[in-house]
Amino acid sequence: MRYVEELVAKFPFLDQYCPLRSQKRVCRPCPEGWEQRNSTCYYFSTEEKSWQDSRSDCLKQGADLVIIESEEEQDFISKHTRGNYAYWIGLSDSETEGTWLWVDGTPLQEDKAFWKRGQPDDYKGAEDCAFTVPGQNKWADGHCDVHVKSVCKTDALLL
Repeated sequence: MRYVEELVAKFPFLDQYCPLRSQKRVCRPCPEGWEQRNSTCYYFSTEEKSWQDSRSDCLKQGADLVIIESEEEQDFISKHTRGNYAYWIGLSDSETEGTWLWVDGTPLQEDKAFWKRGQPDDYKGAEDCAFTVPGQNKWADGHCDVHVKSVCKTDALLL
């Protein structure tokens, strides 16, 4: 039954998972251009946008900004975001200052937080969105309107 529910949820995105090639659909667990890890697909954007615009782009693709659930997942994200770029993740304290919530509404667990030393600092009282720190396996808070890249996450289509 779960398999059918997953298929129904992915149906609007069928062409991303099962593109039509030579009159046949060829299905993959993740859309083209996405990275698979276990039963999850990740998209590492190439465009820089605000946190909200990045989230909207993820949602349009049947995903959301990444919720990081383990040290292993953090390491995977860090490995794919190395370089001189920051990437938005699905974490914000825009509703209540100091209460960090993931995009699905769950609170950040301190034992699964990867803040850079001194972060989050809410610099000038205006930093409510979390991003990966370039070249480090850590996060920082920043102004949500700053344009950086982002990481989207969705379930893989398990065939």
